[in-house]
Amino acid sequence: MPLDRYRRRIAATVIQLAKDDPFLVKEVIARLRKSGEIEADDLVYLDRIANRWIRIARKNAHNGRHAASAHPRQARG
Repeated sequence: MPLDRYRRRIAATVIQLAKDDPFLVKEVIARLRKSGEIEADDLVYLDRIANRWIRIARKNAHNGRHAASAHPRQARG
């Protein structure tokens, strides 16, 4: 059973990394695939999670820019 907990902890850590820095995760996956260290279809799940968090980050950045430009008086204080 300790191995199962270890694997779950590793999976949770990797998923959190995909949330925190999805671009890094995408870059590492691409390098691993290019080097042949993993098969092309390995880590597809993690790749999807990273893509999801990239979309979320871009949406949040877009919303932040839109909100700042929509309310210039609030931005000035």
